[in-house]
Order: sequence, then structure tokens, then C-alpha cells
Amino acid sequence: MGQSTPELPADALVSAADNARRGAVTYITINGARAAVIVPESTLEMSRLLAALLASETAFSALPAVLPVAFPWARSIPPDQLTAFAGELREAVVAELPERVERVLIDWRAVAEVRAGTRST
Repeated sequence: MGQSTPELPADALVSAADNARRGAVTYITINGARAAVIVPESTLEMSRLLAALLASETAFSALPAVLPVAFPWARSIPPDQLTAFAGELREAVVAELPERVERVLIDWRAVAEVRAGTRST
């Protein structure tokens, strides 16, 4: 408890403040420790683009075909199940529920690993 917090150089603080203006400050948990992170504005813009594409029927129809490109582990999932995966992913993204998006990806990755025979125990 008697340890002092290390001082950051002034240029690091200026850079962090500048980054925060261009992005969003949020928190992540790593090994049980909560840490502040800055999500770049471009990442936020890509998230909005993805949500808009998934809301579009035209763009959504291509999603099952591109899932194995975006997620190489999905290559072991058959086409009919890729369609189900795409639907669940779309629902989670459109609902703007990051925890649900994460759960969909974790669950479908487990399915892919079982199908590929690589599921770790």
C-alpha cells in the first residue's frame, strides 16, 4: 500500500488526452483486473458500418459466405449452420448487445471446434 503510482511523462498524458478525444474511453477486464482503454474512432465507425450492413437484407444475405473468411475457425461449419450463425450474429449486433455478440462468437467457435475435432478440454 505504501507504493507510489509511477508518474507518466507529460507527452504521454497529452497523447492519451488527444486519443480520448478521437475515440471512446472504456474499460476491459484482463485476468480479473479492470483497465481503461481507448477505442479508436475508426473502430467505432467500423462497428456502426457493420451494424448498418447487418440490418440490410441485401448485405446480410452475403454474410454466411463471408463468415469463414472473417473467422477461419468457421470453415468447419456447414452452410446451413453458417446461415444460423449469421442470423444469431445479426440479431446480437442489431440489438447493440456486445455481450451477446461475444456469446454468439464463443458458442459458434465451440461448435466449429467440435465439428473440426479440435475442441480443447
